[in-house]
Amino acid sequence: MRIRLGRFSLTGFFFTIFLLEIFLGGAGRLTTIGPLTLRMYFFILGMGLLLLLLMIGKKITKTTYTITVIFTIILVIAIIQGIVNSENYTYLFADVKMVLFFFTLPLFDVLIKDYKSVEKIQKLLKWSTVILAILYFIFLIILHSGVYSFRTIWLAMSKPEYHQEFGFRGESAMIYKGFIYVCIGFFFFFFNKRSFKNIITTAFVFLAIVLTLSRAFILLVFLLTISYTLYKVIFSRKNKILNIIIISSIVIGGIALIPKALQMLGDKTKSDNIRVVQLQEVGEMVNPWSFFVGHGYGVGIPLRPSHMEIMYLEIFHKQGIFGLSFWFLLLVYIFIKYYNYYKYCKNNGIKDHLNAKAFLFGVVFLYAQSLFNPFLTNSMGMTFLFITLIIFEKLKTFNEQKSISMHRNI
Repeated sequence: MRIRLGRFSLTGFFFTIFLLEIFLGGAGRLTTIGPLTLRMYFFILGMGLLLLLLMIGKKITKTTYTITVIFTIILVIAIIQGIVNSENYTYLFADVKMVLFFFTLPLFDVLIKDYKSVEKIQKLLKWSTVILAILYFIFLIILHSGVYSFRTIWLAMSKPEYHQEFGFRGESAMIYKGFIYVCIGFFFFFFNKRSFKNIITTAFVFLAIVLTLSRAFILLVFLLTISYTLYKVIFSRKNKILNIIIISSIVIGGIALIPKALQMLGDKTKSDNIRVVQLQEVGEMVNPWSFFVGHGYGVGIPLRPSHMEIMYLEIFHKQGIFGLSFWFLLLVYIFIKYYNYYKYCKNNGIKDHLNAKAFLFGVVFLYAQSLFNPFLTNSMGMTFLFITLIIFEKLKTFNEQKSISMHRNI
């Protein structure tokens, strides 16, 4: 049941602008209205909409219910631990506020109800990817044209209220938190049906990623892409000797070239050393109790009293092995659902109409990127994780709906 005004669907419209704000809006700090950001207002509206939809009879899956209950238990434990151990409740409040977005999972479950919802999500994501890439090229042209000085540009984009949405790579490039969706969107073009237009768009998006000069973005996108390409090449050839030669050549080439390529992106010794210090400080604070449940929200380390670059280190420090296990079990569940879907398609001779590989690789990228920046546990990362979880939970049904629709159109 949709909330409609004539042919206009209010729920569909809300879902569209909700997704676009996340796909394009970075961490959400660029659109502050009064005391809250636009994303926070959307979150409040989304929770109200969810309550209304559940009241009129909408259902959520058992998987969504179970995941939400487990998350709530872990959240409550972390809050109690934080109240006991935290010396600054401001940090405690900030940690809790960030992860409250997890409660949008049931909303995604209700709103992603058929294959048309999946198609809409893919279109919005791909358009957002291209828009962000184009805007970045425009920024680079302005930056290097000399029309405005670097200082003028830096001052305009480094306002305190933006909370470091933008970071600069010297005076040559810029990184925007929202670029995480340029990388995720890349896989939706890479796994799309091959055409001249798609190849050009894929190359254009990849070039935009390279020009950010972000080591993690470039390296992870490249490694995931080349790994899949190698997989396809190897399994399409029956000549084992040739496969060994190809793999050996690529491994040797990678060992020789990747370190040099990383050096070209600048000296990252300082940032690497900071991560090492964080590891040491977390290790020094571990005790038998915190090993399992953590120290609680709001409890940081001397170098990082709030958030750490390595997201998994922060989860372990604040929520222990229980917290880490929860997030990685979500990834394992996604792999299991994808594998079951893959076997289902293969055994029944069914084509994957929904491009599930793009969602899978997007999630893998998200988890890998969170080794360097805390994306997974904020609204940007959780949104794509939830989209993939819900779609993979309903993959067979959605794919069958798509197949039926295609046959009707023939």
